[in-house]
Amino acid sequence: MGQVYAVTSGKGGVGKSTVAVGLAFAFTKLNKRTLLVDMDEGLRCLDLMLGADKSAVFDLSDILMGRDMSDAVYEAENADGLYLVPAPSDIGKIDAFSFSAFARQAAEEYDTVIFDFPAGIDFTLYHCLPEDSLFLTVAVPDPVSVRDAAAVSRKLSDISCNSRLIINNFTYSLIKHGIFQNIDSMIDSAGLQLLGVVPHSEELMLLSVRHNIKPNGKPMAAFLRIAKRLCGEHILLPKPKKI
Repeated sequence: MGQVYAVTSGKGGVGKSTVAVGLAFAFTKLNKRTLLVDMDEGLRCLDLMLGADKSAVFDLSDILMGRDMSDAVYEAENADGLYLVPAPSDIGKIDAFSFSAFARQAAEEYDTVIFDFPAGIDFTLYHCLPEDSLFLTVAVPDPVSVRDAAAVSRKLSDISCNSRLIINNFTYSLIKHGIFQNIDSMIDSAGLQLLGVVPHSEELMLLSVRHNIKPNGKPMAAFLRIAKRLCGEHILLPKPKKI
């Protein structure tokens, strides 16, 4: 049975889908056969990020209506072992019972499954995931985003979902200018255990154009640290200036 992760956030615009894709790339570098599932009905984006937008004919709704899963699984353009199930182009196509069966099947067929859920606090489908799924809450180092992450944390706790915090789009200047005293203050404000910090990067902003992340850059190093932690390795967080 593969490991299942659900990527979530309070508000949109924090780079949640970028984090989901970056982690997927990192898992493939750890030789994990990885499936990304876009859950954002009507607003899908992972097919563009992975260069699968022109080949995608079927989507998650087709699987839920009985089509073989392999028909709606597309291989990423620039990563061996990385696959995608696009979100439905229309809203209201995901049935909870069928989705639960799909989530179990995906976990049986892949080493790692990452569900990229829409931003917000509609947790309707969260209980459909396997019980040992880990929720990854993404926030940017901004007081509003961190407060939203705290709200997500409380609601996930209320429904007995385990969650960890990923800080995205980090720049050392935010601490230097006193917006936060340090990374620990962000963690305390969010009320979540920190899993990793991803630096601000123009490279990640161009992911939907280049469909790749440089293997030796700071963003990939950050995603690899997170992926290795999720695989049980003890990886220290670099000093803020080095992230």
